[in-house]
Amino acid sequence: MADAQKDRMTVDSPAEGGTRSVSVIVPTYEEVKSLPALIERLDELRRCGWDLELIIVDDDSRDGTVELIGSLSHDWIRLIVRTEDRGLSTAVMTGLAEATHECLVVMDADLSHPPESIPAFVRALDDDADFVIGSRYVPGGSTEDGWGVLRWVNSKVATVMARPFTKAKDPMSGFLGLHGKTWRAASDLDPVGYKIGLELIVKCRCRKVTEVPIHFSTRRQGESKLTLKVQRDYLLHILRLARWKYPERSSFIPFAIVGASGIGIYAALLAILGGLFANVMSMDLVIVISILLTMCWNFALDRKLAFWWAREGQLGLQLLGFIAVCAIPVLVNFWITRTFAAQDQMATPLAGVIGAAIGSALGILFNWGVSRFFVFNR
Repeated sequence: MADAQKDRMTVDSPAEGGTRSVSVIVPTYEEVKSLPALIERLDELRRCGWDLELIIVDDDSRDGTVELIGSLSHDWIRLIVRTEDRGLSTAVMTGLAEATHECLVVMDADLSHPPESIPAFVRALDDDADFVIGSRYVPGGSTEDGWGVLRWVNSKVATVMARPFTKAKDPMSGFLGLHGKTWRAASDLDPVGYKIGLELIVKCRCRKVTEVPIHFSTRRQGESKLTLKVQRDYLLHILRLARWKYPERSSFIPFAIVGASGIGIYAALLAILGGLFANVMSMDLVIVISILLTMCWNFALDRKLAFWWAREGQLGLQLLGFIAVCAIPVLVNFWITRTFAAQDQMATPLAGVIGAAIGSALGILFNWGVSRFFVFNR
């Protein structure tokens, strides 16, 4: 009961000369039990002078949402039912695109986000914020007792992973505010999963992100949408954002990691082939086969991880180009491996490690640059 009272803060009236009109976007799926209380609390804001429109984007719940909204007959509520391309992030984008007011607020239906915080969002936007977050982790913010250790840890880990894109303390929040002009300036929107806020911060190029403290309540109705699939989608989303915002680093770092893995593959192949076919293959042939197989390994992983945009290109031509680019480091690798192994100064696999390491060190920047701009060019 105490937490419920904490949610019901004093409702602020619009400031004189400030923004009064707000579009509130609420994505839903099987949230019909939560909607009456949400609508009641938004209506309190309207009675205090706020010109609100509520846009509910429902992913074909078939749970009575359509009947509920139809029975209310409120001209300030619009319901959009989607039967295709469903998902929380795309539902939010649909609602933003349908909004008629310049001040936009996105929130959940389950009352985990207090509607009474909307005036604070508007004040922040009027003070030139590009983006506003309802934050649990700034002074004054809190979460309801019993939220759960695992969920708290999940939130903190996700926040750390978002650090390359924003310094906000609660970028995982789904309680968001932005100007219509900020939304219209977005480019290449391609959200995965449920964290549309991080997508908008990055793709709208928001510089001033303001966090408004909120009390985050545990949902009263329905079930949490946080699943393993949602967590997997978040990892994919982080990868996509990194590739969009830091394309060079997102290409070079995997390229270097794949190259390092190739050293281990090469040494293992030398040991295996040398042990199995020592009586039927010359040392030179073992080295050549090991080098070619390692190059195929590197090519396959680089094409997937370092040059992700090239997967639609012609595989054969790319492979030939990759081999040609790597020719000089490969020759260095072959010569060093052959020299050390022939003189019996060390075991062949160790010689291969030294040869591959020197060859990679000599060619990594050259190989990456030429591969990126010629072999796997966009």
